[in-house]
Amino acid sequence: MKKLISKIIHSILIGQDYRTYVLATINKRFIDKAQELTSEIFEYKREGDNWLEKLLDDTYKKKGKDNKFKLLWFGGLNEKTVKNMTGGTSKKEVCLDLGKKNIDALKLLLKEFESGENLYLVKIIIIKDNEQVELDEVESLFFVNIISAMKLTIQGGAWSEVGKKTEKSLLFTIFQLLKVPEDDYVLIFDEMKRKGLVENREIDAIVFNRDKEPLTIELKLLGIGNPEIGDEALARKVNLFLIDRLTEMMKRESERIGVKVIEFRQEKSLIEIYEFFTTKRVSCSPPDEMTSEQLEERISQILDEWRESEEELRIIKKLKELTK
Repeated sequence: MKKLISKIIHSILIGQDYRTYVLATINKRFIDKAQELTSEIFEYKREGDNWLEKLLDDTYKKKGKDNKFKLLWFGGLNEKTVKNMTGGTSKKEVCLDLGKKNIDALKLLLKEFESGENLYLVKIIIIKDNEQVELDEVESLFFVNIISAMKLTIQGGAWSEVGKKTEKSLLFTIFQLLKVPEDDYVLIFDEMKRKGLVENREIDAIVFNRDKEPLTIELKLLGIGNPEIGDEALARKVNLFLIDRLTEMMKRESERIGVKVIEFRQEKSLIEIYEFFTTKRVSCSPPDEMTSEQLEERISQILDEWRESEEELRIIKKLKELTK
């Protein structure tokens, strides 16, 4: 994961699209998990009829988060759907019950289509070495449903995971590249928000200038297709809003209300951050001149030195001192 984050941060700081790395991660996880699910389906299908119901029941008996996800997928569901249906719970017994009901509902739906004409039939054959199993039309659609449910879970989880892990590392890297003194910045971790050490739960960092005045920073690694996120951030009136891209209308609004916006989808975002810091009397230095390859190597070195848990403890201690 650290290698992936390093590549993402490098792409961000040189103005390139970093999302291909996230997509590569999603595809790798999808292929691995598809193989795993297919293997289990292969084994249960070999044992005879009603294999899907047996697979659900056996998976229900197994412990662990991975098996809970499989229970959802084998029922053609994902956790978000179950929570929406139940008002917030996704206990295993609920997942099992809804999974079986979902399978029954799909069977009824398919029966209605049996009388239809000119329908395409999907049949899946799973081959392992010299052995194969063939799923009938109904089972094949169940298989497609299982794989689709799994893909939705992996896709949403990967974007969220990479985003959370990248944001703090990116800010730490920026402060290191600009040589902001350790005592002059605070990275805001979730634990601090839970403990009420920070009033604005969306702030990602605070930088103190030479007069010890705080400058708030919010970071959003989102594309231009999420305008509501930009609206909310501008409404909070942070001092510096770092984002992938922002619409022209919101840029004009940010200027009107005095929020400095710096977009990462450009080659000189780091220079622009440095220039903003200097206007606000923050102790920092211009970034060293480096080739893209040298920058990538430097980012990797910074992240090798980055100890998130130690940094969090240091900052919590500092925040407590500041809030005495």
